[in-house]
Amino acid sequence: MSKEINLTENETIPKKPSQLELPGFQSAFNRSQQQFQQERFIRQHIKRIVEALLFSSNAPIPFTKIHAITDTFHVLKPRQLRDLIAELQQEYLSQQRAFRLEEIAQGYMLKTCEEYSDFLSQLHGKQREDKLSQAATEVLAVIAYKHPITRQQIEAIRGVDSSGVIQSLLDRGLIEVTGRLETAGRPSLYTITKEFLEHFGLKNTHDLPRI
Repeated sequence: MSKEINLTENETIPKKPSQLELPGFQSAFNRSQQQFQQERFIRQHIKRIVEALLFSSNAPIPFTKIHAITDTFHVLKPRQLRDLIAELQQEYLSQQRAFRLEEIAQGYMLKTCEEYSDFLSQLHGKQREDKLSQAATEVLAVIAYKHPITRQQIEAIRGVDSSGVIQSLLDRGLIEVTGRLETAGRPSLYTITKEFLEHFGLKNTHDLPRI
């Protein structure tokens, strides 16, 4: 005769422990959460540091300078910092802010959106715009695409004397002498400057329109 097994009210079937009941799981989970919160705080704080630097400057800040300053708070690899700056750029775009974070002249700066320029003029008053002449624009274009280049080479391309225009561009800081050509007379070689990139809102010469 087979033996019957009866479960009384006082007998219970052992339960399989859940993950939360496993020894050490809860403490490991808590540590993971704390680490996540700490990393999130560091990322957000570094973005706020970068934002403060950009707001305080009216000229592009070199990436190396930003990196050196943020490293005093928390050390990041260059790629990590660039990713955070890219996040900040996207935040401004998604929030439809009145300014943009742009990479200009091998640095970063905040620029007011063009559609608000009329309102800024009302605040600051109409300022005289020292626009470039047609001749200056031509010489700049030649130097930008052909640098380093001599005055004689510029004049050969334009077909007219360019000494006065070159001096004007030197005075404005849009071009500079980068050396001398090792030929008779050792004529000066001209190239564009960081101010040129800032003036036209370019990251580097690779952003020049193709011709």
